[in-house]
Amino acid sequence: MPRLARLFIKTGLIYFLAALILALASEVNGIQFPGLVPLFWHLLMVGWITQIIFGVSMWMFPGRNREEGFRAQKWGWLTFIMLNAGLLLRAVAEPLNYLSQNPAWNVLIALSAITQAGAALTYIIEIWPRIQSKEQQRRQRKKKRQQARKNTGRGK
Repeated sequence: MPRLARLFIKTGLIYFLAALILALASEVNGIQFPGLVPLFWHLLMVGWITQIIFGVSMWMFPGRNREEGFRAQKWGWLTFIMLNAGLLLRAVAEPLNYLSQNPAWNVLIALSAITQAGAALTYIIEIWPRIQSKEQQRRQRKKKRQQARKNTGRGK
């Protein structure tokens, strides 16, 4: 399993645990946590489910490049960074927004949403070429072979 897929899945499990802790805390009568419900759902749906989906799909659909590392998988890494930065911004801004009603917290929540939407876009850029029919894959391999022959023929 590629490192990036493992990282998505492990991070998703951490968010799942955080969402469960928030859910249990909400059941304790003495604990009052502002913004608990929206934060719980955000950690559960985006933090856990979305990360698991992204990780498993990057693992199950063969990549364009077998190499690991940022350069070879830049769109996948950007997805991971943007998604988690947006989640962390949301985890900070949501409770503070309920406590102080400062417009700055609304700006951070909006920035969180923009960052997560950017993550969705970079995910689509990363995964789209992996979703090809057998015929498209054959044509692409044939085109690469022809290009390689053409390039080696010029060098002689």
